[in-house]
Amino acid sequence: MSIDAEATRSTLPLLDVPFVFSQVQLLSSQQFRDEARSKWDQRVSIDDLETLHQLGLLVPLYRADDDQKPEALPAPHEDDHSKIARYAREGLIRDPQGEDASPWPHCRPNGVGDNWWDGFFYSHWQLLGLRDALQQRENLRRVPNEDKGSRAFAARQRHEYLALAALSARFFPSIIGRVTYRDGAERETLLTARHDVDATARLSAASFPADRLRPTAEFLLSRAHAHDPMREWWDLARHSDASGWFRLRGGALEAVWQRIAAEVFLRAHDELASLGTLDSLPETGDPHMWHPLQERIGLHHDSDGIHRSLARVGLSPEPSVVLVLEGQTEMVHIPALLDALGISKPQQVRVINQRTSSDRPNQLARYVAPRLGRIRGNRQLIEAGPTALVVAMDAEGPIWGTPAARDRHLHELREIVRQEVAAQGGAVTDHELEILVQLHTWGDQKYELANFTDEELETAITQVLRANSKTERSETNWVARLRTDIEYARERELDIKVVFDRIQQQVSKVELAEALMPVLLAKLEHEDSSDHTHPPVLDLVFDLVTLVNRLSGGGYSLEKPAEAPG
Repeated sequence: MSIDAEATRSTLPLLDVPFVFSQVQLLSSQQFRDEARSKWDQRVSIDDLETLHQLGLLVPLYRADDDQKPEALPAPHEDDHSKIARYAREGLIRDPQGEDASPWPHCRPNGVGDNWWDGFFYSHWQLLGLRDALQQRENLRRVPNEDKGSRAFAARQRHEYLALAALSARFFPSIIGRVTYRDGAERETLLTARHDVDATARLSAASFPADRLRPTAEFLLSRAHAHDPMREWWDLARHSDASGWFRLRGGALEAVWQRIAAEVFLRAHDELASLGTLDSLPETGDPHMWHPLQERIGLHHDSDGIHRSLARVGLSPEPSVVLVLEGQTEMVHIPALLDALGISKPQQVRVINQRTSSDRPNQLARYVAPRLGRIRGNRQLIEAGPTALVVAMDAEGPIWGTPAARDRHLHELREIVRQEVAAQGGAVTDHELEILVQLHTWGDQKYELANFTDEELETAITQVLRANSKTERSETNWVARLRTDIEYARERELDIKVVFDRIQQQVSKVELAEALMPVLLAKLEHEDSSDHTHPPVLDLVFDLVTLVNRLSGGGYSLEKPAEAPG
């Protein structure tokens, strides 16, 4: 299409399309400026609009002229009571494109009354071209001879906004999730017109060729991708709708409107493709190659689920790790150590006190089993992001007491996960199961004796007992034998409670844990020292940090994809 043909496309035939501006309404010059300033962060004066109009860089869609002789115009629907429709029925609407702009000022002339207005109607879609128009004006100031190219670009944009205006009443409501109407009677008429006037008729009214729908949409999507200041958050924001999108401001809002405009074009393309007029849009699910159509607004068959999108930006409500502990001391120490290492959010590690080592967390294994998402290429995506189950127990009892028992029960937990994935039509490898279900024990000793020396335990127990008013006052009854009883428990790999029984004192394990906490934090702080005593609980927390970092990216997939339904 030639530049001249592009520039002379009249906006008047659109007035014959019923309720054409009902969903994306026209704006006065003042409304256009207010919208640009308050929401798009673009300050433009009335003088700026007049200059852009005179240069042909941003020409209003319509001008109401009540000083001239009425003309025969396309007649808007009789139930359309908008301002533009009323003027059109009186024959007072003009297309300002191509006419001399100088007789039609945007600024109020001297000596006219307060009721004067410039008569111009802008399309809301033209806000998408305001930034370009202002930049083109600056370019023309530097290189005045380039005005032909600038006007050609502006005319092409104007034609696109004309097509958007024609298509909006049919496609815009389903994109943003709401229909705008004045009353019940208009609603019925509007919905009928929306259904009856198809994409072909609307494109004809705008003289917009169907083969430009897809390239125009892809150009808009590419611009949104390139300039959106919230680009990295778009995968999450697309799960919202107009109630969320239109809360954005500045460049982020502009990018949303670019995506909405592109979607209007693409839905028209889809409609024509269903009739055989155009080819269907291509599949764009290849994760290794970006394509503009991947930026489409809203959710589509190849969109990630919201849990995966949340995980990608570190907001997943699902924890990366479920940690199962069995004792009060561990419940004090391990969360504090994780916090010291920067792992303090519940969506990173969720700690559960099982209170006993004589149980197996089968239900938690079912909980952490990956929920499968869609297949992308040769990868089976996980919908909610992976969660690992880590069990940290004393090596005791029939479940965890021997290496053979531990291996057997760990295998059974992993098999529960495997079966849950298989029930969804997927498969999980042994390597993945080793990551998703893990077991830690403290070696041959129980927790306190495994992680603290006899001297450290003696000091902490003494501190707790002396601070307790209920402690037996005659220290000769227990102080002298405390170290010996700790050694006795260590030699026989017994629980620390045996020491309390032998000295015949009541010791709160929570208070003991708190007394030992500074010792443990000091060991963490001096982890790199050559003479440092390295307790197994530090191995656990370092492994947890590594695991959280590994599983927090939001892009996890299974090594062996599920078979696509055939």
